[in-house]
Amino acid sequence: MTSPLVAIIDDDVALCSSLVDLMRSIGYRAEPFASAETFLTSSTLSSSDCIVADVHMPGMGGLDLTRTLHEQGIMTPVILITALPDKHLDDEAISVGAQCLFRKPFDTSALLDCVERSMSQ
Repeated sequence: MTSPLVAIIDDDVALCSSLVDLMRSIGYRAEPFASAETFLTSSTLSSSDCIVADVHMPGMGGLDLTRTLHEQGIMTPVILITALPDKHLDDEAISVGAQCLFRKPFDTSALLDCVERSMSQ
């Protein structure tokens, strides 16, 4: 059986790389993407088991990505991360269908718990 594939989408190259390493360290496959647009045109789109995306990136951010996926009927779980303290983001993340919203810096154990829960639903 193939291990789950987690797409990591963040324009912060260092964070993106760290999250890929984190996912791989627990046995998941992980693919990095610097933008939501790049992810949407990749073959990884149809094979991802979970997506971790930054809320604010140049071009399309994580909230719009989640909306776009749902509009296309793609129900892959999306977990959002952000450095912004805006309280309205919690409600907006839930309203677009995100599984979780984490603020940087976040507890990696909590992120991994959310990834695991998301894929088991």
